[in-house]
Amino acid sequence: MAGFPQLREAGWLYGDDPHLPLALIRLFERMDGTGWEVRLNSPAEAATTMVDFPDEAGARAELERVYADGEQYGRWRKRQPEAY
Repeated sequence: MAGFPQLREAGWLYGDDPHLPLALIRLFERMDGTGWEVRLNSPAEAATTMVDFPDEAGARAELERVYADGEQYGRWRKRQPEAY
C-alpha cells in the first residue's frame, strides 16, 4: 500500500486498572521509503506526538526507550501484526 504508513508494532501501558490504558505507542513504516514514525499518546487520551526516523534501528531504539520508561508505571502489552 504505497503512501500509507504501515503499523509494525503497538504497545499499551496498563497500571492498576487492566481495562484503562495509561499510554499508547505505535511504530509505523512509511511505504514510500522515507523512513519510520513513532507515535505516542501519553496519557492515552492525550493528543498524539510523532517523531520521524530515517531508519528502523533509530525508531526501534526510541520505542525501547519509551517501553523502559513506562515500566515504572505499569506493564506493557505489545502486539505486532502477523503479516509483518
